Amino acid sequence: MLTAAQKSDVRRHLGYPVAGLLRISPAGGTLAQGAVGYRFFQAYGFLEYKMNNLNPDEEARLTGLAYGAVALTGPQPNTGDTLTATFSGGPLGSPVSVIVTAPLNNPPDNDARITLINALTAAVNRNATLQAANILGLSPYGTGPFSQNAVAVPEVGFICPVNFTLTCSGTGAVAPQLTATGVQLNPNTSLDGVTTIWGYIPILNGLENAYASTSQNLDTIKADVWKGRSNEAGQRRSLYENWRQMLSDFLGTPMNKDMRQQPQRTGAISYV
Repeated sequence: MLTAAQKSDVRRHLGYPVAGLLRISPAGGTLAQGAVGYRFFQAYGFLEYKMNNLNPDEEARLTGLAYGAVALTGPQPNTGDTLTATFSGGPLGSPVSVIVTAPLNNPPDNDARITLINALTAAVNRNATLQAANILGLSPYGTGPFSQNAVAVPEVGFICPVNFTLTCSGTGAVAPQLTATGVQLNPNTSLDGVTTIWGYIPILNGLENAYASTSQNLDTIKADVWKGRSNEAGQRRSLYENWRQMLSDFLGTPMNKDMRQQPQRTGAISYV
């Protein structure tokens, strides 16, 4: 669930132009006018698809948010079995427990574990205290036979701006496993040697600002008698380009080299 601003950051860092307005509004009216958008460019459309279909842990690595997760393994839950997730620490003043109950499994060929995971996600997102703490549950599972058969281990992910503590328990046949503990995921780095920055987007935003201002860490060549580094901007740009390539590798989407080499080009671009 990347926000519009986060998607815009990813496009910027990979060198893709703006996406623009959608041509059709949810109500069916036309919003945008004029030329076609990214849907006619293969690589650009692939990037948009990936940003709209990331797993919760993949989003956490992009955004730098803390990530916790609970998976259901083992046998199918019986009607009336319960699953409990307890959140504490971080933005919460006291622990908050959310309990969901397994309903009657109908039709019986569905995976009741997915039903229970989705119920926990909905219950967390309806909890006013967790909403105020910016803790959000994400379970990317639909309904129907195909989605049921395609999921090996049903898992619900939780994201939060700061680290938190997550525990889980179950009754009856419910056997929840804690698969992520509520901490931020790599990558991380520091631009000043003090503050740690987590996530591809915040790191690239920081590096972009650093090379644009050409100050601090790379400005000195010799410490005893201070000498300015004449290629500070180039050094910072090189570091930024390295992280751009890592973001490109992570998303499996090439950087838009055409826009870098021909920034004044105005015609339609075909990416391969």
